[in-house]
Amino acid sequence: MLRHLITAMVVCSFLGTGFLWGVNITQIFNLQSLVIVFGGLFLAIWFSFPTERMVATWKSLKSAFRNEGEEAEDERRILAQALGLARIYRLKGPIALQRAATQVDDDYLRYGAILVAEGYNEISLMGALQRENLKRNDLALSQVQLLKTLARLAPALGMAGTVISLMQVMQHLGTEGTLGASLGLALSSTLYGILLANLLFLPASIKLQQYFSRRADARRMVMDVLLGIQKAEHPLRIAERLNSYELYCELKEKGKSGVQVVRLEKRAA
Repeated sequence: MLRHLITAMVVCSFLGTGFLWGVNITQIFNLQSLVIVFGGLFLAIWFSFPTERMVATWKSLKSAFRNEGEEAEDERRILAQALGLARIYRLKGPIALQRAATQVDDDYLRYGAILVAEGYNEISLMGALQRENLKRNDLALSQVQLLKTLARLAPALGMAGTVISLMQVMQHLGTEGTLGASLGLALSSTLYGILLANLLFLPASIKLQQYFSRRADARRMVMDVLLGIQKAEHPLRIAERLNSYELYCELKEKGKSGVQVVRLEKRAA
């Protein structure tokens, strides 16, 4: 996260120098334009989306921009715990699996493991996992949609601020000395909208979409592991089947020793 912030500050400084080169600083920072654009965006998302979704989107963005190594380590730990659950169920049965499931970090894995321990057959387990997966995908799509909505609204609000400023310019057409400065202020709203849409909201929505896509891939792997657990398959056989997933191969390649089975029964005792 810190690395991303430092990179963003350096890039913004570089871009800011380019944008402000040879431009009067008073023409860029227009309080009226700021109020129109930012105030309009706040009202738009406040009326369009519930507060819980805005908070969830902010939390997801923080997770999406964190260190990639930490994210990969979390995914390796979840898969290792999943294979550990497979070992427990194969050796000690559903009661031990239910106790061990309370120790895992991922709530999707915990949910599926509890269903297996409760005796769900393959069809019922697959249906429950798919329903939960669809619910999470819909939530992810709504968060991405929030950012895309902001990206569409920002230029429109910028144009609205420009129109309002131009209306004020029309009142001073007879004063030639202030006409140029007034037109510069009128265009600042459009500038704010374009910059916010193309340098903030659109990149953030793309980053968030990539983050949710990776999370969906991880859930598909967890679902495959849970189906193997339900069939009481050996953990090594389940791990071998996971080699068909690109994300699993990537995690094995980046990890020093790959994804290992975690012995959760000691923690669950």
